[in-house]
Amino acid sequence: MAVHTEPFGSARDGRPVEKITLRRGGMEAEVITYGAALRALRVPDRTGKPLDVVLGYKAVSAYEDNGGYVGAVVGRYANRIAGASCAIDGRMVSLVPNEGGKQLHGGPHGFSKQIFTIAEQAEDSVTLACTAPDGLDGWPGELALQVAYYLTDCGLGIQYKAVSSKPTYCNITNHAYFNLDGGGDAMGQTLWVDADRFTPVGPDSIPLAMGQGVLGTPLDFTAEKPIARDIGADWEQLRNVGGYDHSFLLNPAQGLRLAARLTGAASGISMEVWTEKPAIQFYSGNFLNGPGGKGGVDYGPRMGVCLETQFIPDSPNHPEWGDVVLRPGQRYDYTTEFRFSVRQG
Repeated sequence: MAVHTEPFGSARDGRPVEKITLRRGGMEAEVITYGAALRALRVPDRTGKPLDVVLGYKAVSAYEDNGGYVGAVVGRYANRIAGASCAIDGRMVSLVPNEGGKQLHGGPHGFSKQIFTIAEQAEDSVTLACTAPDGLDGWPGELALQVAYYLTDCGLGIQYKAVSSKPTYCNITNHAYFNLDGGGDAMGQTLWVDADRFTPVGPDSIPLAMGQGVLGTPLDFTAEKPIARDIGADWEQLRNVGGYDHSFLLNPAQGLRLAARLTGAASGISMEVWTEKPAIQFYSGNFLNGPGGKGGVDYGPRMGVCLETQFIPDSPNHPEWGDVVLRPGQRYDYTTEFRFSVRQG
């Protein structure tokens, strides 16, 4: 068990960025303070060889310049908010748009673009902290966020804790792109999701309804199947977003529960996603465009996939979908774990 901290260059404004490496058993994770991003995650494959299963960049400049939120912690409200506005206790709040007329992942100055501080380190964990000021990108309340990365005997956990000085919306997640075969096209991976419903979206990626049944559609992952099998189907939901980019409504369960399983065909690495959140956004990397990746790789479409545990997109405009307001005196406290195993043969 070990943790190691070293410089990872500087942001464009001159502020230093650190890289923290966590090790436990045969697992190793790299986290940087820019965007609290997960830069690398090495897991033994079926031969016992460590394989890096997440996408990441070789320099801070690539995180600053490229889109896609690669590896980053996103919020203060992950996913899209229609019209870049919502109501809090009956008062309309105007947000700063950053995707057409919508706000995506908290706005142009969301947590993915902030430099976190190291609040605490232990043998196999690190806690990063960042405070978003009242009014940033339109959001009310000073929001103090802590993100803890920790290794277990079988995987990586991420715990998010936040408090706010005013009533606000809070929905924090990690935007890691996984490729369990370690590189190349990720569409050969197989996926299972414990969800009988998904949120259909329009061409603007905004949900049209709370939930629609997956049965008989290309979004049916209730039985494990290769991602590539149905992604090219002639179906409006796939055309609207260029592939998969949908929120799945997880079947009811209490506490930290198994939500999804992704498996690499070549490596044999299988990853379970455990979460306390009610939904998981599956994004098949349709528009990924990231030059400057690790090992000199330029990332292109569908070279990694995201499984983002979160609340339902645009919930601030649909209080009937659940109360997601974070009030003073309350604590936002949610955990996601990625648990790994190996399939032989």
